[in-house]
Amino acid sequence: LCLLDRCPDSSHKRHRAHEILSANNHNYPHEENSPEGLEGTNRRFVAFNGGIDEPQLEWLRCSLEMARENEEKVIVFSHQPIHPDSTWPTCLVWNYDEVLDILRSYKDVIIASFSGHAHKGGYVRDEESGIHFRSVEAILESSPPIKTYAMVDVFEDKLVIRGEGDCLSDVYDIDHTKMKLKV
Repeated sequence: LCLLDRCPDSSHKRHRAHEILSANNHNYPHEENSPEGLEGTNRRFVAFNGGIDEPQLEWLRCSLEMARENEEKVIVFSHQPIHPDSTWPTCLVWNYDEVLDILRSYKDVIIASFSGHAHKGGYVRDEESGIHFRSVEAILESSPPIKTYAMVDVFEDKLVIRGEGDCLSDVYDIDHTKMKLKV
């Protein structure tokens, strides 16, 4: 759900995004990207963000359930950060709490969740699930000639993030999952 690149007349997703912003941000629509006067995680209700609608949430649940049944491990990739402690509130997906609940219920399957959107990066390991949440540093925040990116190496017992430029390197264990990783 978002306002961006959606037809204002016919898009159901744009209409729903308009309803969400109207209900949660008193600056909308005149200053749609302003979180001024909003506090804490409510600062996420700005027009450059968006939400995940029910069909996408159902797809996520079904995909994670299939991975569990097949004893597979999953790394989640999203444009917007999902965990509030991995980013600034203004960058969170609107319904992060709903998405986070789903991910936590599959902590035996999900190793990590990587996102962008926050530009400066961020990290937290969720205390409840053990899932790693990483917002990857953006290339557009790096001064030329720095090239910022990361590569992720997947091992049976860990993920190794090899950062280049302004992207931080790290190692994430996967001890929160019950099964060994199939590589």
